[in-house]
Formats: sequence, structure tokens, C-alpha cells
Amino acid sequence: MGASSSKLSFKQSVFRLFEEPNIPPTDPFWAQFWEVPESADDIFALFSSSDVRRTRDAALLNLEHLLVSAISRLVYLLRHSQIHYVPTQQPDAAHSSRSTESADDPGEQPLSAARATKETLNCMRIITRVMPFIYEKPELADWQHDLFWGADSEGAEDSIPGTEEDDDDADDRPLGAALMDTLTDFLFLPGFAIPLAQGLPTTVAYVIWETGIGSTTPIGTTNQFESNKIETLKTMLALVSQAMYYPAYVLPIQGIRFTSYLVCNPDKRVVLGLLCSLLNTTMKYNPGWRIPYNHVVFSDPRQLLVTYALQLLIVLASYSVPEDENLEALGIHISEEADGTATPTVQILQNASRKHQKNWYRFYLARLHRIQDLQFLADGMSRLLNQPMQAGASYLPGSQKQVEWAPELVMLFWELIRHNSRFRNYIISSDRIHDFVVLFLYYAHTFRLDVSRVGLVRLCAYVLQTISCDSVFCVRLNKSFDSHHALPSSMRISGWDSSSAGSGGTYADYLLLSIYSLITTSKGRLSALYPSLLDIQINVSPHIVNIGRLTCTRLIHLFSALTTPSFVVANESNHVLADKLLLAMNGMISNNNHQANANLLYIIMRARRLFEAFRDLTFERCMEDVRLQRRSAGVAGATDRKDDVVIIFNADEAVDVASGAEGLQDYGGNIGKGKGKASAESDGSKESSTLIRQTSEDSEPFKSTQSWFESWHSKVHLNIILHLLDVLPTHIPRLNMVPPLRSADSSASTSPTRRARNESPARDAEILAALRHLDDEAVLPESYAREFHEPIAFEWTVPAKGWYYSVLWGAIFIMHEVVGSETTSGLASMTGVAGGAVNGGVSTMGVWRGTKVVLFRVQETKAAGPSLLRPRGAVDAVAKSVLDRFGGGPNQTQQSS
Repeated sequence: MGASSSKLSFKQSVFRLFEEPNIPPTDPFWAQFWEVPESADDIFALFSSSDVRRTRDAALLNLEHLLVSAISRLVYLLRHSQIHYVPTQQPDAAHSSRSTESADDPGEQPLSAARATKETLNCMRIITRVMPFIYEKPELADWQHDLFWGADSEGAEDSIPGTEEDDDDADDRPLGAALMDTLTDFLFLPGFAIPLAQGLPTTVAYVIWETGIGSTTPIGTTNQFESNKIETLKTMLALVSQAMYYPAYVLPIQGIRFTSYLVCNPDKRVVLGLLCSLLNTTMKYNPGWRIPYNHVVFSDPRQLLVTYALQLLIVLASYSVPEDENLEALGIHISEEADGTATPTVQILQNASRKHQKNWYRFYLARLHRIQDLQFLADGMSRLLNQPMQAGASYLPGSQKQVEWAPELVMLFWELIRHNSRFRNYIISSDRIHDFVVLFLYYAHTFRLDVSRVGLVRLCAYVLQTISCDSVFCVRLNKSFDSHHALPSSMRISGWDSSSAGSGGTYADYLLLSIYSLITTSKGRLSALYPSLLDIQINVSPHIVNIGRLTCTRLIHLFSALTTPSFVVANESNHVLADKLLLAMNGMISNNNHQANANLLYIIMRARRLFEAFRDLTFERCMEDVRLQRRSAGVAGATDRKDDVVIIFNADEAVDVASGAEGLQDYGGNIGKGKGKASAESDGSKESSTLIRQTSEDSEPFKSTQSWFESWHSKVHLNIILHLLDVLPTHIPRLNMVPPLRSADSSASTSPTRRARNESPARDAEILAALRHLDDEAVLPESYAREFHEPIAFEWTVPAKGWYYSVLWGAIFIMHEVVGSETTSGLASMTGVAGGAVNGGVSTMGVWRGTKVVLFRVQETKAAGPSLLRPRGAVDAVAKSVLDRFGGGPNQTQQSS
């Protein structure tokens, strides 16, 4: 559709959609939508969002006929794929230009492979364009159900002229099932998505795209095949994207019918073929195999394919089928009696309870067990998660493009360790788990101040909380962390050496110190995450030995901040944080760990005044501290406010304390009751993902009372530490003479001379040796020595699932926007150079741009300017020169940001 006359004609057809109601479905008019457009941009630009909405609101029947016509054409092209896609009996040029009248002829001449591919892609693009605007209007829910899943939709794709079949081949599937099956088959169609090869059938062949899991024989590919896969995957994502238009608290219960059909389809060939293809395509990608600055001049179509493959993989693997989903209504028919000749997979499904339907993609993902497959997955995820860290540390700023798949990859890792016990055991029993811990901490630390990436930070924290419930993992954290010096400078812990971190520092030290850094340097932006971070400490504490002195000191500094009187009463649940930290320290002391953790005992003894002050804390003292803070801030006499905060910081870590009330914030009830687990509401209702913020309602301001204070203060877990404060000096009298531990802020202002008087290596070594040789029974009675708490796991409640889906679909939404902008502004629009097409047919417009998303809130931001990692200068000038030399692309009028 390069000529302006054809574009004008197509635009007039779009106008006719909403100006002329009830165009007959047999009218040749519908064929224009798959015959005329030459690219996805033609459809997205000429069939604008306002045009789709006007058609939807003024002529809904026309929109229905358009969808049914496009789906019918797809089904027809697939059924006759041996005629259209196999390059035998290629038609000449005269036959390749089929008139619209031939649509009425079931015996039409074969299309050329290029023409058939064009029509197939245009049908997909029409569906991709229209479906989000149907989803955004909840009033169309019944109409949508009747169209795709109602009884009247069965065989609807055969009702269009040119698509009829014999009675023997009549299709009784719902229209939605036929559409999804057709799209899946196109992903494995020779001549369209995979090459025609000797030994492969010329019809749909469920062969795995890449070598890896389930395949050792490469089948090859071309740029055109990969582009066709991208378009097909994008259409499938558009169909299952109805999740974006449900509130987070409704989505896990309501479910998405297109997704339910995909994951519940028991055809093992389809499931394994698609699952292994998506996995292998993602895991084999290596973004490091590129010439420096190559991404500035050329786009990477392979990266685009990996993006969509990874996104669809996570959508399928993470989906939980609603318990009341009726598979019969989806077109999945299950016989009541198991057929003796059926495969074991079918028998499993036949015997399954209808109220507990399986997600077959998750089922087979959990069945992976070969060591080489598990290693393949670990290598792929590690390589892709490592790439941004390596790109950021490059000596050539901006020479490598950073892949932005961290949320999806962290989710994939989470799904694997949750559902695949063999993968979890493989990762935890090997040293690979240490690499992943460092990677998760890297992402959490890097984006801790970015409110648009807090979803990724929380994902990392929850994954760490999940694996911290495994005792084998906790024990393996005691391994020495010898590669600390190789970390990026932003990830290194100040003071990490043998003199301050104990025995060189272990992974447990690094984990605890990183948690301390996340809490103290996040300026309150991770306040809802503090309970989970402290739960990680509780989970690992019974298994940690030889904890370093630096780690112990930071734990005490954190406890000091958490027990500040004004902070304790600022919120109904703030005191739970201090209690969680007490539980963590108790775990490091009890269970016969006090000898191995002598550093912690020594630091506790030096901070005895802090623990005694918390024991003796009164409600009057808390309120007095609140009044003093307000008076010093110039707001004496003000009423109680919700945003009372206390700043926690470490003087060694360059934190901007003068920026105001930032640091450890109150929660608004985000901490759970009982055993101190994070509330489900906090996990599900206060989330934001890349440029996306989920809506939440403010609760009523909390007002502390004397009775409330007394209800919890007497129950804090101080008994073990108070017992040690009384007993240890009787066994080691010299403990009575050690100087008290200075607070985090005062230590920064202490002179080196005074600091040297407080620290005495000889004295410390003597006391530590004495602590390591104390008799167990003399220090802790049996009731304290055996104190043990069950690990605190992440709770998958309905709100938590809603939050999880919001992070996933938020990442998908943003990635499509980023892909579109980069494809438009870069040289990816060069089409036909050297006889090849680079993303020539892929749309540069976001699929969901302009729609009314409900699952999250979209916040527009200005384009980023030049930076160290994204410079603007000579390289961009060269790129523009090359583009101008080749005549640019379809979007020459758009400027690069």
C-alpha cells in the first residue's frame, strides 16, 4: 500500500465501517482489510484508535463481521496451506493479483507464498488492532462471550464465502477456540514460520524452533520466518491481554478465557512444541555477541522475537485457571470414561477433577528433570540477567544495549523454583544459587529509588524470601564470598574486608548487609517491602554461622532506628518490624549458634543500653518524643499526622539526609498480624511497575493509645537477649568494661583518636575467644537454646496474585511501547537494504496505546535526554546519515528522541 491512492481507498473503507451500519458479511468489501495493507503500520495508522472506537460504538455489527471475516480467512489459509505456502505450482503474476470477486469462489487459484503470507499477517494485525478496544469496554462482556465462546459461534468461521468446508470437515469449535488453535498452528507452519525441509510434513509440524530442551537438531530459520513469528505471538498476546482491563482483585477470580483455553488444551504435541520453542528461543539468546554500538545502527530482530516469546511464556506458565472454569464451554471436550488406548497424558486429564483443571504449560515446565535441561535453563537466565550489569560496567559507555527483561526472567525463575522441585534442588545444591542471589540483590539495589521499578524490586525480594525457606539454601549462604571485589562499585559494601567483616565475609553477610542497605538508603520508597526483607533475615538466621562484625553492627544500628519511640507509635504495625529483627537475632543465637556467632553476642553486649531502653519504653516516653520532634520541626501543637517518619541512614553510604522526611516510613497497615507475615493487602494493592502505578486508597490516620501500646509491648521477643545481658558478664567479667557501641550517625562524627580508644583488637580478640568457648547450658537454658520459628513464606492470596499479574502485564505494556519507539527512531526501519528486510512489517506502534487500562495506571513521562549510557552525538549523526542515504523508512517524519 505504498501509493497514496491505495491508502486513501483503505481509509475510505475504514470510514464506511462506522458510517454504514450492518454491511453484509458476504460483501466483498471485507477482503480489502487483508488484501490492501502492506505493513502493520498501515493498519495501525489508517485504522486509528478513534476509528476503532467509533465502529465499536456506532456499528458493533460491522466490527463483529470484520473480526469473523478475518478469523475465517485465517482458518481458510491454514486449511489450504499446502496450496498457498508450499512453493510448488507457483502462480504467475497474473494469478497472484486476485480480484475481490474471487473471494466468493471456493476453488480460487493458489496464492503465491508472499501473497498468502501478506494476507495472513494482515488478518492477524486486524485482530491485534481491534481486540484491546473491545476489552476496554466492560459493557461488551456478554457480546464478546457470545461471539467467541457462545453456542452460536461454533462453526462461525465457515460462514464466510470462500471458507466453507465439506460437511465431514465441519468445525464445531467455538470461534475463540478456532482462532487460538489457528494462531498456534501458524507458529509451526512450514513456509510461514519454519522452513520447508526434507523429512518434515508440508502441513503443520510441531517441531521445536531451536535446539535445547527436547531438540538436538536445528531446523534453521530466516528473517522473514522470525518476523512472521513475531506477528503471530503479538496477536496471541493481544488476545490474552484482557487481563489489563480487569481490576487486580478481580483478575485472579475472573480469569481470561483465551488464556484458559491455551493452558488447558491437553494436546501434548502442541503444548510441548510451543513450550520448548519459547523456552529455547529465550534461553539461547546471547545479547553479548554483538559489535560495540551495533544497536545504534541496526536493530536486532532476534531480540524482538525473544521479547515476545518470553512474555507469552510467562503469561502461560504463571496463569492460574479459575476453579469454576467450564472447559466444555471453551471447546475442550473431556470424556467421562478413560479410553484404554489413550495416552497417559489424556488419561490424567480424563480423570482430573473439573474443579481443579491443570495448566499444562506449568505442568510440563515442572516435569523438566534432565540435568542438561536444568543447566540449560540456569545458564540462559543467568546470562540474560547478567547482561545489564555487564553492559553498565563496560569501558565503552553505551556500547551494548541493555536488555530489559528482568521482571519476566525473575518471574520465570520464581515459577521454576515454586513448581519444579528438581530445578530448585539443582540450583540450591550448586554454586549457581549464589550467582542468582547476587543478581537479585543487584536489581533490587539498582532500582530501589525508582518508583517506576519498585515492582521489580519487590519481585526480587519475594523470590529471595521464597528460597530462604529452604534450609539447604540457608546453610549454603555460609560460603565465603571471595568475588566481592569484582562487583560493580555500586554493589560493593563499604568496609568489606577481613578486619571488619569477620572471616572475609560470607554470602550471608552480603545478603544481610544488602538488606540493611535497601532499607536505609531507599528513602522510604520500599516501606511496604520492609516486612518481607526482615522475613528473609528470620528465615536464614537459624542457619547462619560466623556472622561478621560489620554485619552485626549494622543489625544493631537498624534495630536502633526501628525502636525509636516516635517511630514505634507512628503506625499500628511499626513495632512488628522491631520484633521481626529481634526474631532474626534470636535465631542467630539460639539453636547452639551463639558460639559460632560470637561477634553478634559481643555487639549485643556493647549495645545493652539499647535493648534495656526498649524493654523500659513507656507510652508517655513515646509521645514525648513525638512532641519533641514536632517542636524541633516547627509544628508544635499540630494534630496527629499519618506521615510521622524516622530517618535511618548509614554515614558510610552517602545518603542524602537533608532531603526531608525520607527513610523508614510508616506503613498504613501493611504489616500483617499474628506471626508477623506481610499482609496480603500490602502484597496486592500498592504496586507500581515501569512507568506504571497501581491505584490504592489511603486509610484513616492511626492514633496510638495506652491500651494499644500495652497490648504488644509485653510480647516482644526480648527474653533471650535480656537473659544474655544478665548471664554473660558473670562468665566474662571483662564485658562490664567494654565501651558501648556508638550509633550510626554519631560514629561518623567520632574522631579517629577517640575511635581508636574505643576499639582494641587485643581486647576484642580475647573476649571473642572467651565467648566461643562458653558452655551451652550455662549460657542459654533449654527453652531458649531450642527456640525455632517456622520459615515465613510468601502467601499467594488473591490480592497477591492480582499484584503479580499487574507487574507482569505492566512490563509487557511498557516493553511494547519501548519496542515501538526504538523501532521508529532507529535504523530498524531500513527495509530492503541488501535484499533483506529488517522488521519491515512489524508495527512500531504499541498494541495497547490509547486504551483504558484498568489493571494499572499509565503515567506518561518525558523522553530521556543524553546520558553517559545513552549518548547523543557522532554515532547518531552517522546513523542518520546512513538512513538518509538509503531513503529512510516508513516513518521518516518521526524524529529520534
